Amino acid sequence: MLVMKFGGTSVGDARRVRESARIALTKSGANVIVVSACGGVTNLLLEAGNAAASATAEARHRAVTAIHAKHSNVLAGLGDETIRLQTRAAVDHLHASLDATLHDIEQAHEFSPQLSDKLVSHGEKIMATMMAATVRDMGTPAEAVFTDTVLATDGRHGSARPDKARTRQLAADNVQPLLDAGSTVVCTGFIGCAPDGSTTTLGRGGSDYSATLLGAALDASEVQIWTDVPGMLSADPRKVSTARVIPDVTYDEAQELAHFGAKVLHPRTIRPAVQADIPVRILSTFQPTNAGTVVRPGGQSQRIKATTALKGLTMLTVDVPELEDLAAASSTVFHQLHEDRVEIISVQQSSSRRSMTFILDTLTSGCDVFVARLNSALEDLEVEITCLDNVAVVAAVGEGAANTPAMLAQFLAVLSRANVPVLNASQQSSNAAMVVVVPEDDADRAVQVVHDGLIGSSRANRRNSNKRRGMINEPYQVG
Repeated sequence: MLVMKFGGTSVGDARRVRESARIALTKSGANVIVVSACGGVTNLLLEAGNAAASATAEARHRAVTAIHAKHSNVLAGLGDETIRLQTRAAVDHLHASLDATLHDIEQAHEFSPQLSDKLVSHGEKIMATMMAATVRDMGTPAEAVFTDTVLATDGRHGSARPDKARTRQLAADNVQPLLDAGSTVVCTGFIGCAPDGSTTTLGRGGSDYSATLLGAALDASEVQIWTDVPGMLSADPRKVSTARVIPDVTYDEAQELAHFGAKVLHPRTIRPAVQADIPVRILSTFQPTNAGTVVRPGGQSQRIKATTALKGLTMLTVDVPELEDLAAASSTVFHQLHEDRVEIISVQQSSSRRSMTFILDTLTSGCDVFVARLNSALEDLEVEITCLDNVAVVAAVGEGAANTPAMLAQFLAVLSRANVPVLNASQQSSNAAMVVVVPEDDADRAVQVVHDGLIGSSRANRRNSNKRRGMINEPYQVG
């Protein structure tokens, strides 16, 4: 059994919905389809919610009208009149629920995280309803299942964490019987249910995450993420024109790429698949015959597969002259980071100078705000704090290669030849990535020269070497 997730661009209008349904139906057996909201609808729902909270009737009406128009376009693509009328009635019911939620927001005079989750869930619910109808319209039994009855979470609205054991039980109760009866099951992405029964959302990357959570809960043979790109690429094609699809990456490589800025998968997406040993395949609905990228365990190669950059970061160094203050300072810094909801990208500690260097995503705060808070929290200790905004992390990813002693030297040499300033460098303990910190303005150039020096030219060198040895194919060949 497959779990196939289709993102917003893959279900953006009637034609794309029908094409995604067609792709799903080329897979044999009863499978699970996970859908995002129709492209643009989530943003429109948030606009409507903010307008309702501020009692801006015209903006609210404009957003709701645009939402209805997008859904009407998809409904018009249903050929069977009976199915179309039944589906329109179901969608009208959900639109009425949407209006009621907007009324609740207006009455509350605020757009709370709980009301936000309830509101935006309508996008996924309506799309799941219409996708199931499209599958039935194409001659295959299908049922829509809303995952606020399946995907159990805690009560953190806006960024809920899954309860995997409870999800497995709910999936067995609410999804597996439909699959056993031969129906394709169309599930909502992104949404779950809190212990009190309220609707939650999984936050950034939530639809992909819900697909792997469902795949693990249902013991799927594979999870497929269908999107608008042909797979994981060796670099951002907007920055590197020679970037190409990587056919095969390990779980660790995929997690490192996602962590350090690759946009195809959120880092959380891979974790349920890792735990359940389920391969994840990234495919394009616009190029459905292409093989895409498969993410699975094992298989080290001795080369760098991809490079990526994560911008908008801050480099913070806390120098603790007195050894006896080190533990207290470390504890205080981590506590303050947690309190301020600052994401830690990486941490290094130098025992000789007793200093700690943090690469942080401080969102909107930056050095001025954060250092002031940290100075206050550390006022009882002797510390020196230095901070630099507008830095970027550039990562070179390749399990096995990143653990090769000479590779870090090659990585730094490539950057040095291009006169890219390196503020900090490390090899990750996972052995899947090498990382440098550079000024943000130099990040794009760093990615280009790393791709040229460690991925593009090394491929040509290997080909020449293989030709001399009479080899035709090579393992993990890119492109």
